[in-house]
Amino acid sequence: MDKDLRNKIIELFEYRELPKLIAYGGQPWDSKFYEDLIQLQYDIYKLDHELETNWNVDMSIIEARWQEIHKDLSVLGVSSDYYDKYSNHIYKYQKHELGIRDGKLPTRLSMEYFYFYKSCDVKLLRRLIYDRNAALAKVIKPSEWRTFDLVTEVNDDVVDLQEDTTTINGNRFLISLLQFGKKKTVQIFNDFLDEMDVRNRALDVKSIEGVEFIEWTDTQIRETKELVVSQAALVDGLDLGIYERFLGVEIKV
Repeated sequence: MDKDLRNKIIELFEYRELPKLIAYGGQPWDSKFYEDLIQLQYDIYKLDHELETNWNVDMSIIEARWQEIHKDLSVLGVSSDYYDKYSNHIYKYQKHELGIRDGKLPTRLSMEYFYFYKSCDVKLLRRLIYDRNAALAKVIKPSEWRTFDLVTEVNDDVVDLQEDTTTINGNRFLISLLQFGKKKTVQIFNDFLDEMDVRNRALDVKSIEGVEFIEWTDTQIRETKELVVSQAALVDGLDLGIYERFLGVEIKV
């Protein structure tokens, strides 16, 4: 496995608090389980790579990537009868990515709908962790991670602005900047984050050991709002030609 990609995966796991979930309740650290999750995320990234680097996607390669993902699920204890159930959200997001080729841009979807499915990989990883430790659901229900996931996925798009200008990526922040310009995009994203702030404060959940859940999400909301403004200001200096060619949208920045 590529060392840089492995480090990126570990960084993702830590950012989304997955190691703390694995260890919750004094569970002994299971290195094999952790490495199996890394392998699953690696194969999901390989699938993403095919979608982000090829305008004309070879579906036989995509199918081969899915075979690897399903093999990873098997290693993690998922029966073949449940592969589709566990993979459903990733299938949906793949459809969104492929839809870009037909001019179906992410901006046609609501912010919540789009980012709900964009967090598909993290939700899958967390589901596998919850499967192993039923006590987690008594502290924070899987559905109560929704606001956290939406905020962190928005953060990923905003942080990855420069990186994603070189790929065929469904970066909604970048596409919105191209379609609507800086002022409107900043308003759209920060209005959404304000809504997440209201929802987050209304949550009545306990904290998991080492994770002050509501406070941590609050920090991410504030930091992401600042990034939305600073990253939008930098877009003028980026080479956006690949997006102009592939998406056919008028650059308004």
